[in-house]
Amino acid sequence: MEKSTELANLIAGWFTAAAKGDASYANKHLSKRATMLLVGTDPKEWIRGKAAAKFLMDEATAVGGKIKVSVGKVEAYKEGSVGWGIANPTITLPNRKKFQPRWSAVFHRENGKRKIIQIHASAGVPNEQLLG
Repeated sequence: MEKSTELANLIAGWFTAAAKGDASYANKHLSKRATMLLVGTDPKEWIRGKAAAKFLMDEATAVGGKIKVSVGKVEAYKEGSVGWGIANPTITLPNRKKFQPRWSAVFHRENGKRKIIQIHASAGVPNEQLLG
């Protein structure tokens, strides 16, 4: 497994495009396979295939220009036809609240290009809060 600047740049571009509302970026970099999976921060966000792509593009369009994103730390690795990456962006919402999701993606080479086949975003909750 080796570090991948290509995938790290793709991840950073993902958040930059989302802040601008550039849904075409998601469309260009998401796998079109039925197995593409989005697991979002909301418990209802477990979405596959074309529905996941549509959800992500609609979300980018809805928040475009209304949020600010500081990409923060990005790490990415690849081996053969697969790769993975993580990010810890800071997202400033229109009401000025800040949110720091933990974000990861898995990439797969399709027709010579790296495509996102899985995205997972979560909100970190301290163990003490979870276990009460």
